[in-house]
Amino acid sequence: MRLLSLISGGKDSWYSYYLMMQSGLDIPVIVTFIPKNPESYMLQRAFVDKVPMQVKNIKNPPKHYVFEVSGKKEEEIIEMKNHLKKIVKLEKIEGIISGAILSEYQKQRIDFICEELGIISYAPLWHKDQEALIKEIVLESGFEFIIADTCADGIEKWKGKRITLLSLDAFLNDLKKAQANLSGEGGEYESFVAKCPFFEVLDI
Repeated sequence: MRLLSLISGGKDSWYSYYLMMQSGLDIPVIVTFIPKNPESYMLQRAFVDKVPMQVKNIKNPPKHYVFEVSGKKEEEIIEMKNHLKKIVKLEKIEGIISGAILSEYQKQRIDFICEELGIISYAPLWHKDQEALIKEIVLESGFEFIIADTCADGIEKWKGKRITLLSLDAFLNDLKKAQANLSGEGGEYESFVAKCPFFEVLDI
């Protein structure tokens, strides 16, 4: 089965890719969407233009497609579907991987796109316990990520900081104090992976 992974540059999309890759599945293609609107309901905007930097640091990297979309609510879904329709046909793709965790909005729309294209939707992080997941990503799998942006009050000091096994506990504690979503799924923060088992990005 040939799969396509949606990659924003953040921890959730790359970790989903990693889990599926570890399962032995073929992921020859990744797709990155860059929204013109920074308030996109579907897509990450912070640091997304730096995803090619991540990809070029992968040994034997997958083919990478980058598309710009409006970022307007619902309109961007149709734009994404139209771009993906071409890639699915060109690359003979049978399924799409996404990093959705809790957002019904995102999951439903990716499922819709896949249904329209006649392929399978994979969301390996869906409804995982958030604290257990972020610890799994950092402590067990060796990911490090930069906080690309913050929206929740009380965690502003973390913007631009790198989350590692040494800083994770303090970061989680501040998220809890702020009563923020631990995974950042509600937009409380955006991440950009700087190090993982299959690449390392320096000097961001």
